[in-house]
Amino acid sequence: MGTRTRWGVLVVTGLVAAVGGFAIASVTGPGEHRTAVATPVPAQPELPVDPSTPPAQDIDYPALPAGLTYQPQTLGHGAFTWDYAVPSRWKRYGADENLLANEYRWRPPDEPTVGGFSVRVKLVNTHQTPAEMVAAKKAALAASPDAYADFTVVTETSDTLGFTYRVPSSNTLRYNTFHWITQPGEDEAGVEMSVAGRERDRAGLADLLSRVSASFRLR
Repeated sequence: MGTRTRWGVLVVTGLVAAVGGFAIASVTGPGEHRTAVATPVPAQPELPVDPSTPPAQDIDYPALPAGLTYQPQTLGHGAFTWDYAVPSRWKRYGADENLLANEYRWRPPDEPTVGGFSVRVKLVNTHQTPAEMVAAKKAALAASPDAYADFTVVTETSDTLGFTYRVPSSNTLRYNTFHWITQPGEDEAGVEMSVAGRERDRAGLADLLSRVSASFRLR
């Protein structure tokens, strides 16, 4: 099945999921969400921070270690079911356990829902290559310097964009890396994943990104 036809199917299934009541949570930063709500999400944060002030202190929670054990999970449904792996015993956020959804966030069950580390996975159907997704994400973030103070690109390849920024509501410094994955034989991105955390989590985030991205397989 070609890319255009397969993604046409995905659009229909996405509409069905929307009717079922699934909604993405309110945004705390690029690619980060608090809890599932049914209210509109603002396009940009509303409280710019002064970049001349030092970042606020991070939450007191242990750093993300490298070398975790992983367990299998699935994303999507029908012709767009992907197998992937996440750290064992991490909890899934973003949809009820009994609902099929196209986006999930995973983090340790005892970690605060804001300010720690996590991994997010999402089906995409924008008909763009990973390189185009990288350019679009970078342009969107760079175009709002007041909203994302200290936005700085730290990694950029044809399928990956890593950056830092400060959260307007808390003035904490965050590290995010986005990575886009294509299905075999195609050049359009089918999955977007991202990892987010603090400076102390950087080594663990790099390992998390590598392990999760390498685990994706389209059924």
